Amino acid sequence: MKTVDKMEILHSQTAEFIAQGEVGKFLKLIPDTFIIKGSEQENGYNQGYAIRHINRKDILLIDVVDKEMQNAIKHLVDDGYTIKGIVLSNSSVYKSAYANLKTISEDAGGAPIFAHPRNSIKDDYQIKDITGKQEITKHFGIKIYDLPGDGGGSILIYSDINDGMLFTGEDAIGSNYNETENTFSRPTMENKNSEFGLAESWGAFDEDFTYLFPLHGKPGFNLEDGQQTDILNKLSRIQS
Repeated sequence: MKTVDKMEILHSQTAEFIAQGEVGKFLKLIPDTFIIKGSEQENGYNQGYAIRHINRKDILLIDVVDKEMQNAIKHLVDDGYTIKGIVLSNSSVYKSAYANLKTISEDAGGAPIFAHPRNSIKDDYQIKDITGKQEITKHFGIKIYDLPGDGGGSILIYSDINDGMLFTGEDAIGSNYNETENTFSRPTMENKNSEFGLAESWGAFDEDFTYLFPLHGKPGFNLEDGQQTDILNKLSRIQS
């Protein structure tokens, strides 16, 4: 059995490793968890993620629909992986999608696409409700948290593997890759009720997480209890 290269894992858990990685290619961050960089944004990139099942055959993709990610999706299928689903954390992810959802599903070997039913995604493809009872959440051991979102439904995706991983979509934004700090903030929202609702949701979140993976900005690695508390306090704070 191949042993895990601890130095390789430690090296991969840095913003520098991600920033230097090639756009449109999956980069291994921690066991069975990968990041992929898409088009460049103001504070970094559109970022998607992949969770590999313990059977090392099935894959769950999170926000992997950016135009820079198309070939990577096809390569997973060509390499023999079964993409069991693609989850969209919010409607803004769809705006950067490289094609309509039917085409993306076909590129992913016919994988179903999941999202919050309140999302303002206008597409003829029949999106599956990720907040409902879905086999895929049980298969990958994930929990879905419904957040207010800005102009539509938004979700957090929590996994208890690797001592807790939290995929935040746009509901927490990481620091710019060019900055030395590594903090997280809420997105700017036009609707004050949505802003208060999102802050309240963060204040009620009580899962332990060692890793925080946002749609934009630097991820958080090896977060201890005090760091988790600080992040949640900041995300739930309302500026006067």
